[in-house]
Amino acid sequence: MLFTTKFKATIITVLLLLGLAVFCGVRAMGAPQSSAAPASPAQETWRKEFDDVCGKTQDAMSFSPEELTDLIRRCDSLRPQIEKLDESRKKVYLGRLRMCRGLYAYVLDEKKLDEKKKENK
Repeated sequence: MLFTTKFKATIITVLLLLGLAVFCGVRAMGAPQSSAAPASPAQETWRKEFDDVCGKTQDAMSFSPEELTDLIRRCDSLRPQIEKLDESRKKVYLGRLRMCRGLYAYVLDEKKLDEKKKENK
């Protein structure tokens, strides 16, 4: 009984310390994690392009096939730049980029199908 109580107390203490470390932004190596670290101009360039391309998804249905093709091309050109990021950011931004590109490709395919249906009538 005493062993389980000490074990539970130890687990709770460790979890509290880990939670505190995460809350305070301390990495495993002890260096503070700053989200306000200045980004290099190259990083800002891809991020602005990413925000511009993926920020247009709500208007996807209003774009012409040529505009959709251009957006897909821009998504494809962003991929190599995002693959150079650290693992966690790469995973997040590649996933978001994949979804943006997938939406544009889907809308483009649907528009092409609609054009074919209209031609066949």
